[in-house]
This record gives sequence, C-alpha cells and structure tokens, in this order.
Amino acid sequence: MSFSAEDLATLLDEANHAPWESVRAALATIDGQPHPRVGWLTGHLTATKRGYWTLVAAATATPAPDAAAGLTRLMAWEVDATRALNTEALQIPLMHSNERLTVSELLRLNARHTAWHAGQIAALATHTRLA
Repeated sequence: MSFSAEDLATLLDEANHAPWESVRAALATIDGQPHPRVGWLTGHLTATKRGYWTLVAAATATPAPDAAAGLTRLMAWEVDATRALNTEALQIPLMHSNERLTVSELLRLNARHTAWHAGQIAALATHTRLA
C-alpha cells in the first residue's frame, strides 16, 4: 500500500491535533492534576517520535527534529517534515526494532502509535485524582 507524503502528513496531523481522538484532544480533557501515567505517556511519545525522526533524517538526509522540542512542538514539526518528503524518500528502507521498514511504513507506525497512546491518555483523563 502506498501513501503520499500528504496522506502521511494528514494521518499524523489527525493523530496529533484533531479536535477528537488525538493527543491534543486527550490532553485537553484533563482537568486538575493528571494521572501520573499521563506524564509517562507524553514523555514516551516525545522520545519515540524523536527516535522515528532520527531514523528518517539519517535515511533521507533531511533535518532531524530540534533536540529541545517538547511534544507539542515536535507534533507540529513532524507534520511539516512529512509533507516535505518526496516520493523517493518515502520508499527508502531503514531498520527499526530489528524490522526492515520503508520510511512510509515507519511514518504509518508513528501515526498508529500516536493514536494508541492518545486513547490511553483519554482513558486516564477521566480518572479523578485525590490529594
């Protein structure tokens, strides 16, 4: 299955920023002190996105994300970075977790991974934290 850079950017943008069922939407539902697992999940998403993009940058000779970028800035950056990839770059093979994937497949994995954790954050956002 082949996705264009625009298709992949849309998947990531929706997983990151859509008004419903995204990381941004899940985080917006938190009122008060968040469940401690939310902090772990946002840190994990930041680290994995940075890791994915470090692999993509090395394979495609494109810029890597800013090492100081937090999750919000990283999510916006990756949408623009995806749109900038050409068709040839999307087909470049790379290794992730001992699996051979194309750049396109890794970006689809990134979108699925993001949506998975957005759901976990949303589920934890409904838990009331007591002091």
